[in-house]
Amino acid sequence: ECVIVYRRKGKEEKDDLLIALNLTPEPRLDWHIVTGNKKYKKEIFNSDSKKYWGSGDVYNPTIRTEVVNEDEKTYKVIVNLPPLGAIILK
Repeated sequence: ECVIVYRRKGKEEKDDLLIALNLTPEPRLDWHIVTGNKKYKKEIFNSDSKKYWGSGDVYNPTIRTEVVNEDEKTYKVIVNLPPLGAIILK
C-alpha cells in the first residue's frame, strides 16, 4: 500500500523517532504500526500541517496505542497518515 515506516534511533531510547511515509495520494486513516518496546506518545511533525502548506485535515491530536504482547512489551500504534506526506512520532 506504498507506506514506509522506520525507526530513527537516538543516542538514548527516549530520543528514538518513528517516521511514517505515505507515498499515495489517499490518506491512510487508522493505520496500524507494530513497534518494539517503545510507546510513541506525541506527533512532532506532520507534513499535512497548514504550517507546511498542507490541508491540515489529517493529523494525530493523540497517539492511540494498544498492547500486542505483554510478555514481549510489543505495542501497536494507530495513526492517521496524510496523503503524499510524512509524520514523525516521539
